[in-house]
Amino acid sequence: MAPAGYRGRFAPTPSGPLHFGSLVAALGSWLDARARGGAWLLRIEDVDTPRVLPGAADAILRALEAHGLTWDGLPLWQSRRGEAYRAALDDLRRDRLLYGCACSRKDIAARARRGVDGPVYPGTCRARGLRGALAWRLRVPQQRVLFPDRLLGQVGCDVARECGDFVLRRADGIHTYQLAVVVDDAAQGITHVVRGADLLVSTPRQI
Repeated sequence: MAPAGYRGRFAPTPSGPLHFGSLVAALGSWLDARARGGAWLLRIEDVDTPRVLPGAADAILRALEAHGLTWDGLPLWQSRRGEAYRAALDDLRRDRLLYGCACSRKDIAARARRGVDGPVYPGTCRARGLRGALAWRLRVPQQRVLFPDRLLGQVGCDVARECGDFVLRRADGIHTYQLAVVVDDAAQGITHVVRGADLLVSTPRQI
């Protein structure tokens, strides 16, 4: 039986043409949604504007259509969602879950140990009360995040120890993938996510 109200999505970044790995992820996601009688939504993850290649989004849409992967409703474009991301940051800031960070990548690399997805931020700016044109980090709780994966079973991660406090808005004002994907999954009512294994390590942070 299909889960009530199944809603899946495919969310490519238009930094180039749709490559084979992304096409496989799209096919898996589309088949899962259609086999369960659910909706399959399309989101263009163009929030990181310096990475966007002109014309790539249109090429991706054409490639999906050429392979028969039709989506429901209109595509959601992250580049048009700045107000929603700012509102989410304001909520987190009111709850004192954000703090300003002035550390450069070089600073972090010099002090940090290796985690599941790069250097673990050592918390240098956590208690400094910085303001201004800074990166904004999420104050991660000390707890282990567990979630079920249909292929791997129960997956867990101690986000504070294995990832550290992570950036939700960069110093240049660009909202990060980790913020945008959560805001948009909630807005679109996404119930199931099928994606490449390389993104598995992002899931605990997004939870």
